[in-house]
Amino acid sequence: MNPTLALLLACVASDPTDPGPRHGDPSDGGATSDGGATSDGGASPGDGGATSPGDGGATSPGDGGATTQDCPDGVICVDSLPFAHSGDTRKSTARAFASYACAPDTDESGPEVVYRVDLPEDGFLAAALSDWDRDVDVHLLGSLDSDDCIDRGHTDAGSLLPAGRYYVVVDTWVDDDGQEQAGQYDLYLGHTTPADFEHLGLDREVLEKGLYAFDLAWMADEVDRFEYTIIDFSLPSTDRRQWTIDLAQEAVIHHLHVAHGEGSASADDLRYADSFSNEDGSHQSSLGLMRTAETYTGDNGFSLRLDGLEPGINDAVRDRAIVVHGAWYATPEFVEDYGYLGRSWGCPAVDEEQVEALIADVEDGALYWSWYPDPAFLAQSRYLP
Repeated sequence: MNPTLALLLACVASDPTDPGPRHGDPSDGGATSDGGATSDGGASPGDGGATSPGDGGATSPGDGGATTQDCPDGVICVDSLPFAHSGDTRKSTARAFASYACAPDTDESGPEVVYRVDLPEDGFLAAALSDWDRDVDVHLLGSLDSDDCIDRGHTDAGSLLPAGRYYVVVDTWVDDDGQEQAGQYDLYLGHTTPADFEHLGLDREVLEKGLYAFDLAWMADEVDRFEYTIIDFSLPSTDRRQWTIDLAQEAVIHHLHVAHGEGSASADDLRYADSFSNEDGSHQSSLGLMRTAETYTGDNGFSLRLDGLEPGINDAVRDRAIVVHGAWYATPEFVEDYGYLGRSWGCPAVDEEQVEALIADVEDGALYWSWYPDPAFLAQSRYLP
């Protein structure tokens, strides 16, 4: 096992529970300036008495395949990822789990559907759920034991995991009046490994660290979404060095050029950034993990505010008005004409023809992570091993 994952799993093993459902609204912080122009601005089932989990009425899963020769009755076995399935807990007779260690006070005694997932290598397993008409929840288990709950949520659950066998349980919440909120749902499972996007230029060591950072933020309830944007500032601006990954779909949904701040530009080569800060007026890019917040329209058009999650590293980005916005100088055509990308005042500016689609996919609770092997950053960041 690689050292990064080993360190994380040691922490997980000591406390495998999660505080409960994902929730929370981003803070707007009160900033009004724009940022890119005018300011810098084998196990027994758990409690419940059932002897085997049910199948939710499905005789075969949806996209991705689902049956293996040793798959037990009443379990949907996932044999390839990414995976999608439409199910209905009303068609299940299984009630193996009445509650989970992840949320012991939540009544999940309604019918459930159980999925078995075998991971061939280390990576982040994401389970995203959309329920159509009632209230079903998703749980990630290390075994068929409700006390072995790794994560759970109303719509999403996930964790950075070593290779092995896991279970995803879509279970029915029961309200205070005893009414079972069983119903239809769509489930998406994705498994992202460090080497998945090397063909798109995303270095496996960078993605490995990025998944580690995402997992820590996810388990701390600091992120609401599986859309995750990574910037590798060790690459030149002539490269498309920003990737937005949908962890549940196991896919890159945006791959763009991104500008660095003019104060971050290398004196030797403007294509590269080599200095970063959290200081107002520096016109430098900030490193580390940030959370997307609200949108607005300013001097640079449609824009997206960011909130830094790392004290002393990027927690001033809102006050500095470091935002995601479009720019005419952040396009492939600019690179073709000038041999480099233009610089911002510290904002991660992208192609103005792509910015609206990007913002629509990441606004309001997704993570933005900027990477560079800066010694101070490596030593201070609480999201790195």
